[in-house]
Amino acid sequence: MSESAAAVLLDLAHACRCGCTERLFREEAAAATADAHLLVLCAGSARSAVVDASVRAWSGGGGARVLLDWRATAACAYRLKRAADEAGVLWLRVITSPRGRALLLGYERALFTALYKFTYRLGCGPRPLRGADTPVRQVEGDVTVLLQALPAVGGAIRLLTSTLIPECFGHGFSTRAGGVSLVPTLSSLNLFSSPRRRDSAALVNENQRRLALHAGFYPRPLQMLKVGTCRVLLSVLRALLSKEARRGAGGAFQSCVGAGESRAGALRRGGDGPARGGPGRAGRRLRPNALRRSRGQSGWRGTLLGVATATVSAMATELGCVRTNIRVVLGPSVGPCCFTLEPEQAARFRPDCVRRSPSRRPNVDLRLANRLQLQEAGIPALHIQDDPSVAPCTSCHPGDFFSHVRDGAHFGTQVGFLWLKEEAAAVGKASSGRLRD
Repeated sequence: MSESAAAVLLDLAHACRCGCTERLFREEAAAATADAHLLVLCAGSARSAVVDASVRAWSGGGGARVLLDWRATAACAYRLKRAADEAGVLWLRVITSPRGRALLLGYERALFTALYKFTYRLGCGPRPLRGADTPVRQVEGDVTVLLQALPAVGGAIRLLTSTLIPECFGHGFSTRAGGVSLVPTLSSLNLFSSPRRRDSAALVNENQRRLALHAGFYPRPLQMLKVGTCRVLLSVLRALLSKEARRGAGGAFQSCVGAGESRAGALRRGGDGPARGGPGRAGRRLRPNALRRSRGQSGWRGTLLGVATATVSAMATELGCVRTNIRVVLGPSVGPCCFTLEPEQAARFRPDCVRRSPSRRPNVDLRLANRLQLQEAGIPALHIQDDPSVAPCTSCHPGDFFSHVRDGAHFGTQVGFLWLKEEAAAVGKASSGRLRD
């Protein structure tokens, strides 16, 4: 499948009757490349003679697909998105009318990203009616209702959790099942949308909603924060403590620190770089409003920069955390079995973190490198969890995790998330003795 494949979208649902749409289509068909696809939108639930004639006239080697019944607008627009993705199409040349363009633009914005390139060739009519264009909010609402009704792909949502995190925190590491994303490398619980991926914000929002319902922090939003330095992380922590902790749970925060193994490694990633998260304690008694937490991620470059050590030092000096009371959980990440570097890059790690391999590229153990840094920063070894129950290799388990190392640039995003539960419940658990110093 070509990632730059093109398609002609023939919109017969909004075409005029003078024949200009067919003329424009013949021009496109004559110029079609060997891998070009044809997608046809129909107004009704049955194929017409015009549709059959268009399919027969198509000369592109990518084949033709007919999408029936534009009357169910959101559903048909979603089928268009699926058809484009299944064909690997990124370039769509749309033959339609001015009114059809006005309608299609709304669904283009709702279901597609900037990765897709639409160009429109317009026939002579019909024109958009004043005040008759589908409002943006109506389009978004229709798409939201449609996506919420879709079945989960790949089974139910499954989370990894740690026994090391106190019970007054809700937390987890997501896996890839239970969402609505269908692109193979994003299927199905992809939790981040960008202009360089095929999943639109609407699809990702639905995945996040399903995660929130399953994890228990719904309707609080998942705050996807880009944190590039410990200074920014501290600002997030102060906001959590000053606002969220005083009134209870607040939102679920997932924030990342440092440069990741991939280009997007510092951004909302539970991916191939070791993810760290955990609360600390800044007093003799463990109180909900005294809890500190950080959620960070460090790829190989971030590991070399000492992100783990810097985060612990900042929590201790600026937030008053006691180092021996900080808990750290290293989440799913690429393991030493699958992660290799160039010899000169691997040489920058401690020798006990580098393993010889049959190839010229040695294997590097990022989890061990981060664990050693954390222990040197004052975290007790028993307060660091990095066993396979929470830190499996993402590259070795394609059915459970996304991985840049395995899937390349168009991989999906899983997250580690953490939130402070309702204050009353946390106080009750603390007073019952479940949380101990």
